[in-house]
Amino acid sequence: MDKIKYKFKIATDSFDPYREIEKWEINNQMAAMSIFIGRVREIDQFGSQLKKLEIHHYSGLTEKLIEKHLSEITKKIESFSALVIHRVGFIDPLEPIVLIAVSADKRGIANQYCSEILEVTKFKVPFWKREWTDKGSSWVKNNTVLST
Repeated sequence: MDKIKYKFKIATDSFDPYREIEKWEINNQMAAMSIFIGRVREIDQFGSQLKKLEIHHYSGLTEKLIEKHLSEITKKIESFSALVIHRVGFIDPLEPIVLIAVSADKRGIANQYCSEILEVTKFKVPFWKREWTDKGSSWVKNNTVLST
């Protein structure tokens, strides 16, 4: 098998997604790369100006579930590499929350698995979000469904 690598990290501090990609790409260059950078929205789920987003996770289980999914992908794809970083704690509007970078031999594979990893992270991994505004705070009940 060629390159079969992945890295997953929970970040408690702000990170520069472009710098993280640059460091990771040094050892993970393939023909295609797909990247997703998710940032905190400026408006909460009710239309109010967001002051902060607070993200909690189930430590240990969160990492286990993401790494299990990444490991399953590596069993299907010979040349595949992924970087996944997800923030927790208090995060300001427009700060990065999540970075997903996927390298593969073909663009379709890179795009497919970048999207798949994102959807697994949003819907199958224990992260909880609370939005803070001038009016107080509220838990986000549902993640945004992927729309085409």
